[in-house]
Amino acid sequence: MKPIHLRNIPPPAETFDHFGFLEFMASWIKPEKYLELGVSQGKSLVSISPFCKEVIAVDLKFPSLPIPENCIFFQTSTDSFFETLDPEEMFDMVFIDADHSHEQSFKDFLNVKDRVIEDGFIFLHDTYPYSEEFTSPGLCNDTYKTAFRIKEKFSDSFECITFPFNPGLTLLKRISRDKQLIWR
Repeated sequence: MKPIHLRNIPPPAETFDHFGFLEFMASWIKPEKYLELGVSQGKSLVSISPFCKEVIAVDLKFPSLPIPENCIFFQTSTDSFFETLDPEEMFDMVFIDADHSHEQSFKDFLNVKDRVIEDGFIFLHDTYPYSEEFTSPGLCNDTYKTAFRIKEKFSDSFECITFPFNPGLTLLKRISRDKQLIWR
């Protein structure tokens, strides 16, 4: 029998419906506050917002889809956004998909990691490029390095799993050092 490997999967730009997965997670989590860094057209913003009490979105460009009523949109860089954000602001769920570089995605993670509630979630997009071709700046770039770095440096405070389907989605769950299971 021929073994099945991920390399047997043909490499279209998206082999994993991350929008559908994020929507499912939002329907389960029902975030009080959801933060989206990098909105693009607004597809994930529109699909996730019905499950959220409040949505904050940040992008350099205004999305082509209508902004949901429960959303506050900041047309700025993520760096500028974090400079003005109230230090007490906390989020249940965060999606990082702004600048597709390791340097900026890691900086976005560092800026938000302490603003996620205990047992809250951060999702990173573009963390499993199918081939070297997908590591070009117009596609996933080198964001995959961010997932490796978080696993290396923050495993004591974040559970981390990367879904190995192009272009990749990494799920990070904030944990307490003394309480990994919610019911304990």
